[in-house]
Amino acid sequence: MRGETAKNESRQASPLLAKRSEPPPMQIVHSDFQDQLVRGLAHRMNNILTLFHGYLGLLVDNKDLDKTTLEGLAKIKLGAVQASELIDRTHALVRPSASVLREIDLGEFLRLSRLAFDGLRGPKTTIELQIEEDLPAVMCDASRIRTAITELVKNACDSTFADGGIVVISARSEQTKGSRTKWIALSVSDTGPGIPDEIRDRIFTPFYSTKKKQNAAGLGLTVALSFAQQHGGSLRFDSTPEKTTFELRLPSVPD
Repeated sequence: MRGETAKNESRQASPLLAKRSEPPPMQIVHSDFQDQLVRGLAHRMNNILTLFHGYLGLLVDNKDLDKTTLEGLAKIKLGAVQASELIDRTHALVRPSASVLREIDLGEFLRLSRLAFDGLRGPKTTIELQIEEDLPAVMCDASRIRTAITELVKNACDSTFADGGIVVISARSEQTKGSRTKWIALSVSDTGPGIPDEIRDRIFTPFYSTKKKQNAAGLGLTVALSFAQQHGGSLRFDSTPEKTTFELRLPSVPD
């Protein structure tokens, strides 16, 4: 699942992303009714799933069950876990928990995450890091930035999984002319088949996915967009049949 948004201050970003015309900025908008509906649904579904998990645990512990039945129960348990995770992610989008902000060295953060990123790629995909030296720090929630970046990398790795390719994760600092604000631009590029024109305006729509995986929730880029907006940044993309780049821009900590 892929998409785009842009804030006013990010319209003068890198030349790669400035070449194409951009649609109106996309924003995730909350309403009291949506919040109440999703919170109520999440609470009730979690109660049901808690009961579900409990009885599944009792059944799996039954030593008299044959192998086929145990394998079936394991699949049901996996489905219940995925349902719980989906509810939690949906609830977090509608009503994010309080952020725990601290200064993050994004370059070091990416280097330490390299092994985790390698676990997302296919056997024919190569991951490269291109990190500018002495990047300014960003003030953000470490857990949320990890989730947002992981979603972007996962998206790129999925795009190159079948035929192989290269995923490049880069980070650099930028400063818009006439502004005191410095930005950290984190880009994730892949050499996959690109994003068809006819689905570009739906990429950030919650639960929309073009992936053939059965457990694809269609929330990955929605989560990344939500993170960017919560931290005063932006997320947008540029795509051709040979290359797709997603760029997450965050304001750096003032000098």
